[in-house]
Amino acid sequence: MKLKILSMLIILGMLSVTPMIYMGKLNPMELLGSGFSGGASEFEKLKAKAPRNMTSVVTDEKVQVYKWRDKNGVMQFGSTPPPEVRNAQQVELNPNSNVVKAVKVPAEEEKPVASADLAQPSPYSVKGMKKVMDDAKDIEQMLQQSHEQRSKALNDL
Repeated sequence: MKLKILSMLIILGMLSVTPMIYMGKLNPMELLGSGFSGGASEFEKLKAKAPRNMTSVVTDEKVQVYKWRDKNGVMQFGSTPPPEVRNAQQVELNPNSNVVKAVKVPAEEEKPVASADLAQPSPYSVKGMKKVMDDAKDIEQMLQQSHEQRSKALNDL
């Protein structure tokens, strides 16, 4: 009996922790330590390689980076150019500049309101509901005709 209660408690604990792992709120590898991951995690390795002035996306300072193409033709960025590449280009990222150029939107001219627009009843009024129902019946007839034409075309095959 005690074994059943213990196993039920373990299963209940696993069922309560599993959604938290899937949602990313709990990392079991952090709890167990780095013994299972063979030292530093991949994220920690990448973070160690990242330049210190590029770790934050939002900054108030200008950032100097270098860009170059590696031997496979892939564009690379870094805070220092690699020694084997001679054609690295220095780029200054200014936080006060826009990535997308502004587009000037022309001012719209005010159009005079047509009397036909004013004559349409509100869809919430009695006349408006009658118009909506008439429009729906017209669409139903149009769909029925389309269905009949398609059925006739299929029967002719």
